[in-house]
Amino acid sequence: MLKEVSVNIQNVVNLARNEETINIYEGFKTINPRGFGYFLITNYRFIFFKKSTEWSNKTVNMLEIPIEHIGGIKSEYGRKSVKIQKIIAFVVILLSLVSFGLFKVLGNFMFIVGGVLFVTGLLILLFSRRRVFTIEIFTKSIIGSIVSLSNDFFKLKKETRIVVRAETGEMIRDLGKTILEAQKYKAMPLEPVLKDSLPKING
Repeated sequence: MLKEVSVNIQNVVNLARNEETINIYEGFKTINPRGFGYFLITNYRFIFFKKSTEWSNKTVNMLEIPIEHIGGIKSEYGRKSVKIQKIIAFVVILLSLVSFGLFKVLGNFMFIVGGVLFVTGLLILLFSRRRVFTIEIFTKSIIGSIVSLSNDFFKLKKETRIVVRAETGEMIRDLGKTILEAQKYKAMPLEPVLKDSLPKING
């Protein structure tokens, strides 16, 4: 059963004869252009496209490759702590303890500074765990990945950064299965065109 998405596929791509849609995923928001990203899998092609929702940019960016050329998927999703934020949090908490130690020497001001630093350090530590998502789709050749997406601000260019949605995890769990099914899928053969059914040309 195909998933419901907010785009009409017929407005994006024309299917070939005997080409059938296996599934489509609207699993994330794109940053540049601002809009939504989709994976469309047919028995012939793997298609990745971004549809802009910006007022001044009504475009569709598309990449497609024969489905049999897809070689593998590498992904990471869930929540994890960011190391740099943990380091900053521990440094701030350490400074707060130093401020508390200077309270008797420098007075109440250092006690207030220490309290502010301690709370700030705890907040940084608490929010260091964040949602992460990375996906790379590889071909069977040596050219590497054809699609590389992440919500990590430091990892990729703006064009390949995305915003994770509730559907992203489900898409990752399902995508590999759908590609395998598409690669093994055998479409129903087209009915042969009979000679008597061809239009006659007079003259």
